[in-house]
Amino acid sequence: MKITVLLKYDHEAVKSLFNNYKKGTSGSQNRKRELFEVIRRELMIHSEMEREIFYRALTSVGSKRAGEFVSSALVEHRAMEQSLHEIAGMNPQDWKFDARVLQLIDEVRNHIDREEEEIFDEARKSLPEYRLEELGLEMEDRKKILGELAA
Repeated sequence: MKITVLLKYDHEAVKSLFNNYKKGTSGSQNRKRELFEVIRRELMIHSEMEREIFYRALTSVGSKRAGEFVSSALVEHRAMEQSLHEIAGMNPQDWKFDARVLQLIDEVRNHIDREEEEIFDEARKSLPEYRLEELGLEMEDRKKILGELAA
């Protein structure tokens, strides 16, 4: 499976987790923490895979445009990871917890939209079909390993 397709599936899974958080957290502090921890785990795995495999491959093609997209995406990844770390240290009973999680969700959704519109398009232009397939296989393997390590 092409890496862009695999990442799109991952994006859909993360959006589903976001919807679960928005629907399923009223009143239960434990549920908020549980759902946040699942979101955090998935985002960290996804971020690591993108950095290690997708972004590295895209920057290696020598396209200035690809480099700019990846540079911007990496800044967004660092901000997301910082937010995840900060939220993890918060008490779910604090009203700021929900506010920060909802802010994170909005930021990640915006990142996903930009990535799917700009970066995926650049990947399709810059990388041959066979390479997109190879990267997809590599990412599938890496996801299994990261998932086992995070369990």
